[in-house]
Amino acid sequence: MSVGVLFTQGQVTGEPRTTLAEILEQAEAADRLGFSAALTTEHKDSDEYFGAPLHLAFAIAARTQRVRVGTAIAIAPLYAPAVLAQDAAILDQLSGGRAWLGLGAGYMPVDYTAAGVPWEDRAQRFDETVRIVRAAHTQERFSFDDQLHHFEDLAVLPRPLQEGGVPLHLAAWTPGGLRRAGRLGDGWITNALMSLDTMTTMAADYRAAAEAAGRRPHVTSIRFCWPYTSREEALELFGDTALAMARTLFDYGAITDLPGVTSADQITLEEFVRDRFVFGTPEECVETIGRFRDQAGVDDFLMIFRYPTGPDHRSVLRAMELFGTEVLPALDRSAVPA
Repeated sequence: MSVGVLFTQGQVTGEPRTTLAEILEQAEAADRLGFSAALTTEHKDSDEYFGAPLHLAFAIAARTQRVRVGTAIAIAPLYAPAVLAQDAAILDQLSGGRAWLGLGAGYMPVDYTAAGVPWEDRAQRFDETVRIVRAAHTQERFSFDDQLHHFEDLAVLPRPLQEGGVPLHLAAWTPGGLRRAGRLGDGWITNALMSLDTMTTMAADYRAAAEAAGRRPHVTSIRFCWPYTSREEALELFGDTALAMARTLFDYGAITDLPGVTSADQITLEEFVRDRFVFGTPEECVETIGRFRDQAGVDDFLMIFRYPTGPDHRSVLRAMELFGTEVLPALDRSAVPA
């Protein structure tokens, strides 16, 4: 089991050049502290996220030595598949074989409108994009013919450094998406705020699909995270910003497993700390991560320490330092084979 970092910051976080520089500093900290990955994400036409995750991943690759670099997630249907495959291959070569591509279909029509891509055929477009990237990374030349894309005798150069191509992990939280992740992906990525029970059920469905397709299942869980030594300070730094982010994502339609909750203002921090956030002392963080590992069978985690509206950069670096020096070593001691 490994633990990486996922960056979810954007223009609303601060002056863009400053915020981007802070992301790079956090990536360097992740590399130094023993985190396994430093990944990016996106929404288009949003001041809460930067909309060019692969560009930022290239910058992170140039500033780090050992962490995985890439996306969790890039909205795959918004990209020309062969271009996405080539960009990922270049990232793999540049990073020395550290590229990791998390892909999703997206859940907000505005992302598609901003990119000029039809919303209605997103599932088919996602399916074809994943298959094209896989073919481009594993075959010297390939042809492809389906509903939306048609290629004859195409080569994507250079090929990735990693044998078998850049790993493709697919985000999903619908039955069809879970089946697709099992059929086409190297792993499944949860969303950041599903409950432990929801994740357990979906992980079982995904594993069944992966095993039916003859693929080895792998579950990566995205979690909001804040370790602390002072609960009062943690609530001040993390509580309001994390709760605001959870409420925003509920309004976006990204949280669907809150029975009885009809409006965002009904969401409480206590509910999310119970079985959605990784929040607590280092010992409590280890216990929470262990529950997700043991009940849902999570193989790897991606932790979000900073949201578009906070906490501040220096506090995030301190939280990452605490996690890296006290939580990661304890997880190594308590690890069980995946």
